[in-house]
Amino acid sequence: MSLKAKIFSVLGILLMVVLLTNCKLIGYGITQGLGQLRMVRNAVPIDTLLNDPSYPDSLKQKLLYIKEIRQFAIDSIHLKDSENYNAVYDLKGQPTAYVVQACEKYAMKKYLWKFPVVGKLPYKGFFDLKDAEKEAKRLQQEGYDTRIVNPGGWSTMGWFKDPILSSMLRRNEAYLAELIIHELTHSTVFVKDNSELNENIADYVGENGAKLYLASKYGDSSAALLRYTHLIDDNEKLAMHYLHGAKKLDSIYNSIEFQQLDTAAKNSLKCEAIRNVFESLDTLHFAVLDAAMIKANSNSKVNNTFFTGYMTYYNKKEILRQECRDKFDGVFMRHLDYIKQEYGK
Repeated sequence: MSLKAKIFSVLGILLMVVLLTNCKLIGYGITQGLGQLRMVRNAVPIDTLLNDPSYPDSLKQKLLYIKEIRQFAIDSIHLKDSENYNAVYDLKGQPTAYVVQACEKYAMKKYLWKFPVVGKLPYKGFFDLKDAEKEAKRLQQEGYDTRIVNPGGWSTMGWFKDPILSSMLRRNEAYLAELIIHELTHSTVFVKDNSELNENIADYVGENGAKLYLASKYGDSSAALLRYTHLIDDNEKLAMHYLHGAKKLDSIYNSIEFQQLDTAAKNSLKCEAIRNVFESLDTLHFAVLDAAMIKANSNSKVNNTFFTGYMTYYNKKEILRQECRDKFDGVFMRHLDYIKQEYGK
């Protein structure tokens, strides 16, 4: 056998090994890629809908907001000018997707999935509910807490043309601004193997970008900006409450007394500790949110993944705000320039 033939033979064997050991991941990637392509191919351009006399005027107004917000994000916040959010995909009342999250049963430690290019992520998305349920069941059998959530937005971080999802159009202008700027941030900034930092940066930029958008359109003292600012403060207060609850739970799990209990006793103490987190919502004072309503709507099946979900989106936001104050005199745009320089794609 010639040297060239030997090299191709070895490469062929290596390729076979890679394919065999990663066949599940490859199959998942193909399924998700086809799902994303279906959304892109069936999305209708905004201008087509704006010129359609049968399309509701109320939704046309939301599309005009999105065009405005998108242009503001590119021109004034200097996020990456991509082809995202120029078309609408009609979900026809179905969920956007199904995202599986998992966490250790007696520790605030997220389960991480490994993916090519993007690295480790604390969630795995599916377009089919049965596939999501199958993944959640597999992890439950391995002893993990799990949950399946429907994301409010969807970003492929610049790999595909992300459409506007029809479910987004239920949001008001302020929350549309936050969401669109959040998702466009994912196309501008990315840190491999650090989903927590990625999501916290996107949330931080989304909120501050939405404030700048509302201020530029309605004024610094406008009712729209004031209400949105109150909502951000309320949501931050709620998140800090849940993060504090997560620390308490982790402290319980790490105690020698807890570790010496049998499984039934551990589960009972865990349920009681989680229930106490929600019962103590009454101690919070909100400007806009209703603590009693949040408490009433809380799911009795909450487990550790509820709290690690908040860790993914809120754990580093105060660090970002402090960095802005200490290094950039509280000027968000200067801070954003630094973030793009450090983590820009």
